[in-house]
Amino acid sequence: MRGTVGAFAATVAALLAVAGAAYAEEPTREQYVAQVEPICQANTNANKRILKGVRDRVKGGELRKAGNQFIRASDAFGKTVQEIIAVPRPPSDSPRLEKWFKFLRIIQTDLRKVGSSLKAGNKVKATHESIRAERSGNAANNVSFIFEFRYCRITPSRFR
Repeated sequence: MRGTVGAFAATVAALLAVAGAAYAEEPTREQYVAQVEPICQANTNANKRILKGVRDRVKGGELRKAGNQFIRASDAFGKTVQEIIAVPRPPSDSPRLEKWFKFLRIIQTDLRKVGSSLKAGNKVKATHESIRAERSGNAANNVSFIFEFRYCRITPSRFR
């Protein structure tokens, strides 16, 4: 009987250890933010470099070059979104983060549309698409405000 009780206790202890390890693998909100912010910071810095002088190019009539800059920024932003999606997230925040990811993908699409419109020489459509990107950024911020992001917060100045 003692052997059976000891084996049962050992099994229960092993199961609790495995359950505890699985629970420990789920990140907290703070851990998630700590993992994601450096990714966003790198993208913010890349966008500053990619989009440097884009406003002057648009004003100066160099729409094709400005369009290419926006397309490159869209590609960089898309890679960043994929990196963020790959980060393990807190299960309790998963629905909110899925919604945030949806808005980030819309921003990426809108940035590409800005670039395509500029390359086509259509400043009016480019302006319209930039307004859509800004609105999607605001929606993304409204969904993710609970995380208190600094670099992952979408601001229009990030894409100028």
